[in-house]
Amino acid sequence: MTSPSPLAPLLSAIAKGDVDALERLYRLSSPKLYGLALRILRRPELAQDALKATYVRIWRDAKRMPAGMDPLCWVATVARDSALDIARTTEDAGEAWEPFEVEEPAEDPLARDGHSDDLRRFLGCLGKLSEERRRMILLAYYDGWSREALSVYFDAPMHTVNTWLKRSVVEIDEHLAQ
Repeated sequence: MTSPSPLAPLLSAIAKGDVDALERLYRLSSPKLYGLALRILRRPELAQDALKATYVRIWRDAKRMPAGMDPLCWVATVARDSALDIARTTEDAGEAWEPFEVEEPAEDPLARDGHSDDLRRFLGCLGKLSEERRRMILLAYYDGWSREALSVYFDAPMHTVNTWLKRSVVEIDEHLAQ
């Protein structure tokens, strides 16, 4: 996708009925939004349906985008909501809810020899966090997710995500200091 600044004028133009602006927005954002929908739905045909629903909603609701909201975050939220709506109405949606499920278990990296004591201490501290905070820390600092993506995934405002991340890092630091 692109930085949020080019999206604001496109969404403004879409709110005024500019079809060309919708096409430009689609070219800029569809690969990432499709990926987001696919991660939730796990089936390409359902992700395509979610993507179509996303741009219909953007066309319909662009004029109602909350003032001051990051356009990229809003577009991603619309995509997420479209995918979740499809997941809720699909009979075999049970598989769509857990993006961390793996079909074949991988080798446990902690079971291997050769980890440093510092790494073991860090992983122990990470294990003391709640499941949600641990997942957020790993997505942010290990997988490289942006704050906007975390905000959409955890269905929380971006400032809340930032606060949770900071508090979690402080907790880890405190545990390491002991």
